Amino acid sequence: MLVRLKFNNNKGFTLVEVFVAITVLFVGVVGSFGVLPVMIKNQAMNSDIFLASQLANEGMELVRNLRDTNWLSGNAWDNGLMSCSLGCEIDYNDIVLVASGSRFLKIDSNNFYNYDSGKDSKFTRTIKVQKVGVLLNVKVEVSWSGKGSPFLVEGNLYDWR
Repeated sequence: MLVRLKFNNNKGFTLVEVFVAITVLFVGVVGSFGVLPVMIKNQAMNSDIFLASQLANEGMELVRNLRDTNWLSGNAWDNGLMSCSLGCEIDYNDIVLVASGSRFLKIDSNNFYNYDSGKDSKFTRTIKVQKVGVLLNVKVEVSWSGKGSPFLVEGNLYDWR
């Protein structure tokens, strides 16, 4: 006895399957275009936050450099640092902290941030130093108009020599 099986050899899609596939594809494409503007906005905000973090770290390093220069010169380790409880500013061209005028940092032709030459940037940097016992508490705040502002770095400096 021979048994024959019948197979359905229809090789096409039904109209319902085509509509479901088009709907799924449409939802995916529209969803990705809806996310694109948010991603672009977040990328700009993240770029500002990254740049602010680097400017804040630079401010902290400049204060640390002033402390180290005091040691090398034979001066008191906190010489010139105690007058900044209300806020000071400094850039890599300066050798002392000066009272903050809430000025915008400028970008020069070499893409360095400073207060003397170049085009105004969107960032301001304020450095506050307070004596707490035997250490100096240093707070560096970088501000700009936009989301994520301000960015704050805080650290302590010691007289460890």
